Amino acid sequence: MSKISKADFINFFKYYKGEEQQIAGIGILYDQMRDVLKTDEHPWVQTYRDKVATTDLTPDSPFDTKVTENFTYGELTNGGEEARRFTSQDQCEVAVEICEFLEKARAKFGPIKITSGHRPPAINAAVGGASSSEHLYSSGCGAVDAYPINGNGEDFETWCDRNWPYSIGYGMSYRGFVHIGIRSGKPRVRWDY
Repeated sequence: MSKISKADFINFFKYYKGEEQQIAGIGILYDQMRDVLKTDEHPWVQTYRDKVATTDLTPDSPFDTKVTENFTYGELTNGGEEARRFTSQDQCEVAVEICEFLEKARAKFGPIKITSGHRPPAINAAVGGASSSEHLYSSGCGAVDAYPINGNGEDFETWCDRNWPYSIGYGMSYRGFVHIGIRSGKPRVRWDY
């Protein structure tokens, strides 16, 4: 039996697309891990989650700036509303992380429509958003509401639930979108609208 190299091991994750056999393989790996490795405080988890800034997106960027290959700053700001512009680089970094996940969803489901992204406090209040909404993009937080244009909303919601480790609001059947967010500290959170 041959042993795989560290490079081969990394490639298992480099090419991860949420396919059924990949999910099963990761499940086997997880079951074999010692419990101490499964805590949010473990150094490997913190190192894995720490991210070097990799975007040209800044709060002052034009709204047609690509956040990722298929998503623009304008899509996160209701089509480029000046009042929804980000005010800190931290917000931009959170937006990049969310859009990177949406790229994976797009590879599986085709084009994804963002119906709501950044909502500053006055806009959030005007639309009836929660006072602590992830859409406020407070420090370390952010969210989008999105759905696949092809109409496979239920499959999209199930896939997001399996593949997004942070906040998911189940809203496809009632509101026509899935809430995909990040809360401070990046806990795993699930709820129904």
